[in-house]
Amino acid sequence: MAFWGLVVLAAILSLARFKPLRKQIGTNQAVAISALRLFAIATAALLALPISLPSHQTTTQPIRLAILVDASASTNTPTRQKVIGQLKRELRFHSGSVLIWEFAEDLKPVPLEELSEHAEGSASHLSEAILKVIEAVKPDELLIISDAQDTNPKPDAEISKVLRGTKTRLNLLLLPTYLPPNLSLKISPVQSFLFAGEKVNFTVQVRNEGFAGGTKVKLRVWDANKLLFQSRLTITAGIEQTTVTLSPQRTGWHRYRFEVSLDEGEVWTTDNVAEALVWQSPTKLRVLLVTGQPSFEFKFVKQVIESEPNFEWAAVASLPDGTRYQQGSPNLLPVSLMRLEPFHALVVLAPTPYEFGSAEGKSAWQFVQSGGGLLVTLSEPTVRTNGWRFFVPVTLSISRLPPNSQLSPASSDFVVENLPLVESAWSIQPQLKFFHVGLHSGGKPILVWWQEGLGKVALLGVDGTWKWVMDAARKGEEPSVHRLFWRTLVRFLADPMKGIKDEKIFAGGQLRSPEPPPPELTYLPQGWLKRWAETTGGQILRPDELKVWLKSQAQAKRVKVATQYPLSALFTPYLLLIATLTIEWWLVRRSGLQ
Repeated sequence: MAFWGLVVLAAILSLARFKPLRKQIGTNQAVAISALRLFAIATAALLALPISLPSHQTTTQPIRLAILVDASASTNTPTRQKVIGQLKRELRFHSGSVLIWEFAEDLKPVPLEELSEHAEGSASHLSEAILKVIEAVKPDELLIISDAQDTNPKPDAEISKVLRGTKTRLNLLLLPTYLPPNLSLKISPVQSFLFAGEKVNFTVQVRNEGFAGGTKVKLRVWDANKLLFQSRLTITAGIEQTTVTLSPQRTGWHRYRFEVSLDEGEVWTTDNVAEALVWQSPTKLRVLLVTGQPSFEFKFVKQVIESEPNFEWAAVASLPDGTRYQQGSPNLLPVSLMRLEPFHALVVLAPTPYEFGSAEGKSAWQFVQSGGGLLVTLSEPTVRTNGWRFFVPVTLSISRLPPNSQLSPASSDFVVENLPLVESAWSIQPQLKFFHVGLHSGGKPILVWWQEGLGKVALLGVDGTWKWVMDAARKGEEPSVHRLFWRTLVRFLADPMKGIKDEKIFAGGQLRSPEPPPPELTYLPQGWLKRWAETTGGQILRPDELKVWLKSQAQAKRVKVATQYPLSALFTPYLLLIATLTIEWWLVRRSGLQ
């Protein structure tokens, strides 16, 4: 403050001095001397102010080098070990500024001596690592040592934007990719429900990726610690499929574990094991077959049911005087339509209101809602008298089809090849929001079914499948189509879990299912990294070129550095101040004032 007070005082005195000077030496010389004095005072004031002037200076700096080293498992090759060893040897003498990172699923800086020679990462976030390093340190040169796999690639536009905003050159040392061989297992189905005495067929697929042709593997199936099945498979074309048939020996749940033996060189092994659940009912499939007056349809359907070793059955038919007679498995007799709990499926052939009552129909409907399966077939009397209404209290639209209609399966549940023609058939359209079509003829549904409560209801608009048996007999053949058709239909309707609702949740935990290998072990290298190296003016190096390239980065670079010089540090203002005071002194002396 004292300095600025003196400056102001000096300026005031200089101005006050102007009038006496003008009287003594004239106006012109007085103006000149006063102007020089004020200029000198202003120059001194400027030197005291914090004023700086910009300046650029050329200097030398070491090249700022960043190195990204891929630590994912796909780079774990002898070439990578060789490159890491060469880095450690050469960078010890590197005079420049070198920053080193390792990346896999994460990015981390590492000291030179801690670079890992063995890569164990399970993923490669390459583009993400590049973006983070460039944005954080903006290196002059970025060397990427990788196989160019990227399991989490960033958008190309995002990388382009960052590269345009920096002057970083991308250099690539491309490593060979190690894709370890892998065996994978797939089974179907993973859950099955059986009746006592039934078997389950599992389709097992073993896939071979990365192994040489003719790979031999061992397939084993276990139930707890008990070995149930083993076989040796030779995989020649990349995939081998086989069928494993198992027969549960006890009631309840079974957890089967399928394994393929580990092969040399496998890294990912969690897809070598799969599990499946099988429920076995305590009884065989129990079928009740009922009809009014016995017919050929009743006779031959009954023959199919009683010929099945895994069926227990009972049949009810009416004599001409209305008396009902029963036959079947002794442990199921006597039977009644009012007591259907022991059965799994109820087959009613061509019912009419003259032979069945509404109470029996209600009992059958309750049986379905409790988990049973109900099949009702149509015939001319059934359609004419609406005899199906007692058993199926749903509005139906029924229309007759032309004779000799061809049946075709509409779903995989009822695929029976080469079904013969039928003389009498009806199209059935339930007035429901949702139902399934099992068989059709010319696009019109012949066999329909839907879920009702816990069970299934099916309607078959066909009368006379017994003629299929007669046609086969005339040809001297077994009635295989007729037998397969009815066995498939009855088995589809029956539920082995009927009456055992609490067992539908298996207490043993979740199944072990094969998991696909992580992307790092399956993806092939991408070419975008080479393109960006060329775009930024970088180089694509071979491992044997690394040493020479590192030496070239040790050379210093010349750069312009922007600096700020304070005005008081410059020589020119002081020279100007001395010159001004000297001229003022000379004018004063010349005027004779001294």
